[in-house]
Amino acid sequence: MNALFQLFKKIPLWGYVAGIVAILILWQSLSGWAYSKKLYNMALDNLRTDQSRIVKTLEENQTMYENEIQKLQSELERIKSQQAVVKAENERLKGKVSELQAQRENIIVSSDPDILVNDLHKLGIKSAIRRR
Repeated sequence: MNALFQLFKKIPLWGYVAGIVAILILWQSLSGWAYSKKLYNMALDNLRTDQSRIVKTLEENQTMYENEIQKLQSELERIKSQQAVVKAENERLKGKVSELQAQRENIIVSSDPDILVNDLHKLGIKSAIRRR
């Protein structure tokens, strides 16, 4: 112990100052490393939290969009079925119109008013009156 004390006595004052400065720099370096590690871990935790929140939001959006797509597909199918019904009705009415046009061409209308009134009476229209 005495030898160690003698060794310390031989070190000049600037050696003590240099040793203390070296210890303080080492202490500062280690505390800075620990603090940066702490900040890194905090940032990593925040990143993981944000990432999980983003994933959750994306999953919710995907579910919502899939539901919207299904809804639109069912709406499209309904519209297609309505369109088919309308086309069928349109074809039926086109046939009816052509049939009525053919019947109209076959109608012979007399130019004599008395014959016209008799035809109207036969059809059940009794309000037609003959001229005199």
